[in-house]
Order: sequence, then structure tokens, then C-alpha cells
Amino acid sequence: MSFIFFDDKKGKRLARLPFCLVIFIQPFNHIIRGLCLAFLYHPLTEKELTMNEQTTAKTGLSISALKYIAITAMLIDHIAFAFLDDGEHIILYTIMDLIGRITGPIMFFAAVEGYHHTKNLKKYLLRLFAFALISYLPFMYAWHDHFNPLRLNVIFTILFGVLAVCARRRIKNIVLKVLVISVLILFSISADYGTAGVIMILTFDFFYGNRRNQLAGYLLIVLLDFDVWSFFIHPFWEWVYTGQFTISYYSLPDNYICLGFLIPFFLLMFYNGQPGSRSKLSKWIFYIFYPAHLIIIGLIRLLVMS
Repeated sequence: MSFIFFDDKKGKRLARLPFCLVIFIQPFNHIIRGLCLAFLYHPLTEKELTMNEQTTAKTGLSISALKYIAITAMLIDHIAFAFLDDGEHIILYTIMDLIGRITGPIMFFAAVEGYHHTKNLKKYLLRLFAFALISYLPFMYAWHDHFNPLRLNVIFTILFGVLAVCARRRIKNIVLKVLVISVLILFSISADYGTAGVIMILTFDFFYGNRRNQLAGYLLIVLLDFDVWSFFIHPFWEWVYTGQFTISYYSLPDNYICLGFLIPFFLLMFYNGQPGSRSKLSKWIFYIFYPAHLIIIGLIRLLVMS
């Protein structure tokens, strides 16, 4: 993911670096990255960008609509995690958890849009920091009964990601840039979605203005970092290493949850580039709803347990 350290002004060829420099872990990763970049990377002309904007702006999904979808998916997922037994209600739990995979990627995409459209970056960062702190204890105790200071909620992940975007775009010294971004990625290890969340935000920002490449970058992250690719090739790995082509892997419902990360790919295809509702509710809904629903879930869980 070394592309995150470079500026877009360095030239279009740098956009071909994203995944080609990370090729030494698994041989299949090298092949997938190379093929995806070769076929999916295509700088759009100004005419194509204009046509895309004119077409999608008439219909499509605004950023507000995407946020409401993400919030609904999050609530469904958290209800399942808090109140359903993943043994007794495994099918329902899996479906609800799969739906919940929509939330993170949509909010990471929205965070990048927020960075590029905010009128006051300092207020935007302070707002993220404030609600990350407000949500700190509700997130910790919504499903657990013990204190863990390293357990950070997804707003911290978004904050680290937006700060990384600031560092990538504003710090000129490449050594300092690499250091700052690396530290922010390390900070995100214990946060919800972990380092993949920050990498996803940086990817959306790196290809900002070119939806096709944003989606290509997101798809690569999902395939290689969230076990989606493993889901599809598992029987072949079994055949290579054990000599048996078996599909028993697909009999376990838990293994299907990763497919939920493919849903945002299709939702983002219909993003129309519009903010949607400009009401204060649309601006603050996620910040308020996130800690509020965690507090309510935590209280209900405590009442049920008692």
C-alpha cells in the first residue's frame, strides 16, 4: 500500500504502484493485484467524468442516503451481536452480521467526502475526536463487562484515517510523511476495523475524483484483507494441499459473513456525488446515533442479564 505516501501530482503512473509493491507474502496476491490494476485502472477523461456526474446526479444515492443505509446496517448488526446466540440462531445471526459489513466502508467513503467538502477542517477533526471520546465507554460496555483501555470505536478509526489523509496531502517531507502515516496506522490496530479501515480511507482519498479507481482499490482491499478471495478459492487450496476438492467450507454459515463487504462496492457505484439533505439532522445523525444506540443496547443487555 505504499501509494498512500505519494502525492497525486507526481504523475499518473504512480497510481499503478498501489498494490504492486506489496507482492512478497502470497503468490496469488501478486497475480490478483497485477490483473486488477491492468484491467481496472483507467484514468477517466474530463468528458467521461462530466458524463458520469450528469448521469448519476439525476438518480443514484446521495451521501446522506448512503449514511442512512450504513446506520441501518449497523443497528441490525449490533442487535444481532448483542442479543442473538451465534450457535442457536446461527442463520439469522449470519445474515444480520453480513448486512453489518456495509457500515464501515460506507462511513470511510463518507469521511473522505467530508474531508474534501468541509469548510473548516479543524472543526471536522475536533468533531470526530469529541464523538470518539463520547462513544469510548458506550462502545466498550455495549457487549463487554470489563474495561479495556485499548478498545477503540470506529470513530477513532475514521479520525486516524482523516489525519492520515491530511498527512499525505499536506506534509511535503517524504520521510516525515511516511513516519506520521505509519504511526496513525499503528494507532488503529486496536480500533474497530483496525489498520484496514485507515488503508481504506487512504485508498478512497488517493483515487478521489475517479470513482472507477476508488472502487477498484476498494475491491482489492476487500478481496485480499477480508478473506473474500479465500472464500472463493478455498476448495482449490484444499485440492492443492490435501488432494481433495471439497466444499465443506461452505457448510459453515460464519464463512459467508465476509461477502457482506461486497455490498458497499455496488452501493458506491450509485453514488451521485451529491450531499443530499443539508439539514442539521443529516449532518449530525451518525455522530449522535452512534453513542446513543450503543448506550441503549448496553442498558437493555444489562437488564436482560439481571
